[in-house]
Amino acid sequence: MPASRKVALFAAASVSLTAALAGAGPATAASVARPFPAHVTYQTGVRPSVSQAEQDNAVKRQYDSWKKTYLRQACGGYLVWATDDAPNKGTVSEAQGYGMNIVPLMAGYDDQAKTIFDGMWKFVQDHRDSKGLFQWVIDGKTCKYADDGTPDSATDGDLDVGYGLILADKQWGGYSAAAKDWLAKIYKHDVASDGHLKIADDAGNDDTRPSDFMLDHLRAFAKYDTAHDWNKVVTRTEQLITQFTSKYSPNANLLSDFVVGANTNSPKPAPADHLENQPDNIVGYNSVRVPWHMGTDALLYGGKVATEVAKKESASYKSHSGANPAKIYPHTKLDGTPTKTSDQSEVAANPVGVAAMVAGDQAWTDSLWKYMAGNPYDDTYYGETIKLLVYLVMSGNYWAP
Repeated sequence: MPASRKVALFAAASVSLTAALAGAGPATAASVARPFPAHVTYQTGVRPSVSQAEQDNAVKRQYDSWKKTYLRQACGGYLVWATDDAPNKGTVSEAQGYGMNIVPLMAGYDDQAKTIFDGMWKFVQDHRDSKGLFQWVIDGKTCKYADDGTPDSATDGDLDVGYGLILADKQWGGYSAAAKDWLAKIYKHDVASDGHLKIADDAGNDDTRPSDFMLDHLRAFAKYDTAHDWNKVVTRTEQLITQFTSKYSPNANLLSDFVVGANTNSPKPAPADHLENQPDNIVGYNSVRVPWHMGTDALLYGGKVATEVAKKESASYKSHSGANPAKIYPHTKLDGTPTKTSDQSEVAANPVGVAAMVAGDQAWTDSLWKYMAGNPYDDTYYGETIKLLVYLVMSGNYWAP
């Protein structure tokens, strides 16, 4: 699986990794503003039919497994081990960003959540590039940048780190200055002049990556950081989605892994091997995340563009799979036709569960929820981490800061 391209001081009383992973327990109510389970009422859609207790327990089991397997103390802080994507049990910014979203949401269940979050944030601060953003890949042994050339960031990791800081500020307080400083750097270096998201802080203005279209994050940024015009970024992101899908995927509303012409009114799929060694012109291991991101925006904010995309993507995946989650594959043409059907991964089906909720399709939602629990593909960090985030959304435990 390809690596994605691509703040408070560390707690004075740091605990050992063994102690931090020894088990999750309740945090004191006074220290956590929105303890897990949050039980959010979403603006639209359905939820899995199983009981709330079963949903919460599924999240807890996945979190405990994820934490034990992928969270490690290294390089003076905490990192999310990105398995095959970084050397020597290192991390990529995408993985670290995911972790910095997950841990604040699990506060109240995990009494070490704040200590771990502070350690993750310390790791980010210790590995900034020349623009002040997070270097996209770090060696877990040398603690140094692990790619050729000048260190740079990746927009998805930058966005998730920023969102994590806001979650932490709403959960525990004390992260406002760090969060606003980070968002200012994202706005300066990851946002093009027309408002679209670039793929990295040193990238040109032509490319964008739809898996970075985290509209719920952008809306939270607009509310939290009024010094920058994040609504401009929301509007341009929605325009790009509409411009692209109306021409290249009017029925399925699928988005290719990479898009070129992002700074024009005629965005189009990138060439097949544009940036990664996979078909970047269709849905691949990047854009499998789009149903989850679109669905989350629709559930939390009722975004019209996201709602339409989520509904059409859900219907397309259901139709082409024969309503069988096991037949949702990571590589899909923009008309919804699967390709490379021998290539299977849990990450292909799980994000569709969020879109199915938005579509109001109870049977399809339930089928995807059930499949997620018994998935046989033994994915590593990428699939297991996205699975945990999808569980948080589908169980009603993903709240807007």
